[in-house]
Amino acid sequence: MGETKTVFFIGDVAMDEYYSAPYFPKIKEKILVQTLPAQMGGMIANAACVYAGYGAPVSFLTALNPGAVSKALCKGLNEAGIDTELMVWDESLPDAKTIIILAEGEHTVFIPTLNLQRIELSGEAMEALRQADYIYSTFCELRPLRFGEMTACKVLGDVKSRGCRLWVDLDVADIQDGDEALFGYVDTLFVNEKGYENLEKRAGGDVCAWLYGKGVQRLIVTQAEKGCTVYCRDEETFSVDGLKVPVVDVTGAGDTFCSSFLYGYARGMELRQCAKFANYAASRAVTELGARAGAVGAEAVLDWVERHGGDRAEFEKFL
Repeated sequence: MGETKTVFFIGDVAMDEYYSAPYFPKIKEKILVQTLPAQMGGMIANAACVYAGYGAPVSFLTALNPGAVSKALCKGLNEAGIDTELMVWDESLPDAKTIIILAEGEHTVFIPTLNLQRIELSGEAMEALRQADYIYSTFCELRPLRFGEMTACKVLGDVKSRGCRLWVDLDVADIQDGDEALFGYVDTLFVNEKGYENLEKRAGGDVCAWLYGKGVQRLIVTQAEKGCTVYCRDEETFSVDGLKVPVVDVTGAGDTFCSSFLYGYARGMELRQCAKFANYAASRAVTELGARAGAVGAEAVLDWVERHGGDRAEFEKFL
């Protein structure tokens, strides 16, 4: 069994408003949609809930307004076993919510921005980050980090120098001007297929050589039902096939994959095992409704491995 690691999730948490449509409309078209029950979501919060579901200690931080919606979101995180004591409260921010349209076997997500310019870390929060083994985040949430006069890069440089490793989910890699400096602090990077294409355009060719030159150690490309491909500076590139399962809702599948990959890695799995474990976890999550359908714990994932012909013992010894 692997050693327990300290993980700090920095990122978005939001109230997900779900709607089901018979098809996705064209511009200027009107259609009736069915209102579905709202779910608590947010890309990084979803990943944190999945991680906490494995029974591991998790801390979470972002900036929210102190209103009723924010309090409900934090309560939901607490009930999932996540520590939110170091949250940053900012009355100028709107409520955090996401609009999700389910149509044609896929999901389309609209994310109203909070126009988050600054996340001012307290001394207690900065010390907690310095003590963490891993930080899991995205550039959107890392960009506004501040500690006194320290910019995001200086904050990340400080925690990295103390042994903390930064894992980042860039999703579609919608990188803003100035973000490239953040790559220098990243250990492991996740993107989906669209994100890989966007990185290719920015790199002007060889994505891996470009990232390795900036200091990134490994790149994991998620490919939905096709599985994933893992690129690593010091190991051979490999792919792991996905599973064909009945899909109910793919929202949060990537978050489940990435968080499960990190959990496996923190517990001592080899990279190929991490990828296989994460594929099983994500494939199970898409068979249920909700962005946090993957927050079910190790036993449920191991049962899923068995049901689909996998070797439960390959993963069980780490969990």
